[in-house]
Amino acid sequence: MVTLPEISEVLSAHPGVRRAETTIVRHDGRDVAIAAAELSEYVSGPILRNHVRRELGEDSGLAGVLIVEHMPMADGAVDGECLASTLAEAVAEGRCILFEDPRDEVERRVAAIWSAQMDVRSVGVNDDFLELGGDSLSVLGIIAAIETEFGRSLDVYEFMSAASVRRLAEILR
Repeated sequence: MVTLPEISEVLSAHPGVRRAETTIVRHDGRDVAIAAAELSEYVSGPILRNHVRRELGEDSGLAGVLIVEHMPMADGAVDGECLASTLAEAVAEGRCILFEDPRDEVERRVAAIWSAQMDVRSVGVNDDFLELGGDSLSVLGIIAAIETEFGRSLDVYEFMSAASVRRLAEILR
C-alpha cells in the first residue's frame, strides 16, 4: 500500500515541482487521494498524476493533482485542513480532474488509441488531450487510428471539440 507521504515525495522529486502535498478528500461517497503541487515550471496535473502512477504503480491510489500557486500555510507548516478543503472544492468544481477508467468497450478502445499514439501509459476518460501533452502530430495519429478502428471519418475540429476520451467515445457511438 502506497502512503500519502510517498506520493508527495515522488511528486516533489519531479523536476517541474517545487513542493507537493497529498491528502484524502471525500468525493461521490468515496475517499480519494488528491495532491496539490507548487510548480517551478509548468507541468499539467494529468502528467504529474501519470508520473506517480509510473513510479509507484498503477494502483498508487492517486486520483488527481491540482496545480496551486502556493500551499496554504499556518505556523510555518502546510495547513492540512485548508488544503483538504481547497482540494475538495477543486474536485467538486471540476478544476481537478480525477482519473477514471473506461466504462465500456468504446471508451476502452479510444483510451488505448490515445495511450499508444501519445505514449502515455494511463489515460483516464476525462483527461484533457492537451493536458496529457497532446500535439498536432498526435492529433493526426489518433484520428487515423480511430478512422481505422471504428471505420468512421473524424475531422480535427470534431476531435479537438471532444478533447477527452469520454466525449470522443460519445461522438463515435
